[in-house]
Amino acid sequence: MKQGIRIVDHRRMSEILLQARTVILTTHSNPDGDALGSELALLQFLKSRGVDCRIVNCDPVPENLAFLNEGGVFETWEADIHANLLAEADVVAALDFNHPSRVGDMEEALIASSATRVVIDHHMHPHAFASEYLSVIEASSTAEIIHDLVVAADGALTYEIALGLYVGIMTDTGSFRFDRTTPRVHRLTASLLEQGVDPTRVHRLIYDDFPIGRTQLLGRVLSGIEPCCDGKATIFAVTRAMLEETSTTLNDVENMVNYGLGIRGVQLTALITEVEDGCKISFRSRGSITVNDIAEQFGGGGHRFASGARVRGGEVAELRKRIETVFSNALSDDSTP
Repeated sequence: MKQGIRIVDHRRMSEILLQARTVILTTHSNPDGDALGSELALLQFLKSRGVDCRIVNCDPVPENLAFLNEGGVFETWEADIHANLLAEADVVAALDFNHPSRVGDMEEALIASSATRVVIDHHMHPHAFASEYLSVIEASSTAEIIHDLVVAADGALTYEIALGLYVGIMTDTGSFRFDRTTPRVHRLTASLLEQGVDPTRVHRLIYDDFPIGRTQLLGRVLSGIEPCCDGKATIFAVTRAMLEETSTTLNDVENMVNYGLGIRGVQLTALITEVEDGCKISFRSRGSITVNDIAEQFGGGGHRFASGARVRGGEVAELRKRIETVFSNALSDDSTP
């Protein structure tokens, strides 16, 4: 762990949050199921204990996760409205990210706030911008960490808390198929279903209820998959033109990278997505090859088998070549006796 990073346990983090009068929860840009589910669960828990808690995120809730926002609890950052809120809060909790740059336009206000900043996260290599960190890199998800925090504080699992936790764990484990899907995860999930969470409904709303444009986008993206490295890797891309032609957004790209790994013999894949100021790259792998070190070569990071990077000013064609070279070296090193 980096110097200056103070790691605390679940009980200590719960004490920090419960002793505060006002807590602001926030998460990374383009929030996913783990980010939003973790926020929702922690919000409900803190409010049940009388803490004045609000969620303020730099980006809105994506369409396929809108069912989590039926109570309108997720606020989208507006400096005129929320800057003072961050400045005057007792605690600002960063969930599911560990570098301030991940909050986009909120970064300056986050760093300037005099509030106690804490991080609850499961990603590697945290950046020193908070006072205390509940960092559990072996956890399946941030939602799993939130579950353990609630339990450590003798909290009750209500339906609302369980729903957020289930969404977080289910999505970050790839519907319970990724390597961190442990026996404990299944036992924990069973306790969430006992609170009334409907797994069929949740899965349908997240993965099987898309507008036609998203399916059209998927078709165009998959038609551009290119194998490389003797069929052991794939690289494909989402261009801004594709998004415009199908009336879709970056939220519709979520999880598409996994298709590149679902081809026989493929051990590495990368999905390049054009954004306003460059490109985002999502890396996935299986077997013995890890991608967090690959992502670091592009200025990013993440988990061993699922990582990402953002390259400002990068172009798709150029990045394809760079990624293929890095993939080739990784595969060559992996096969070296």
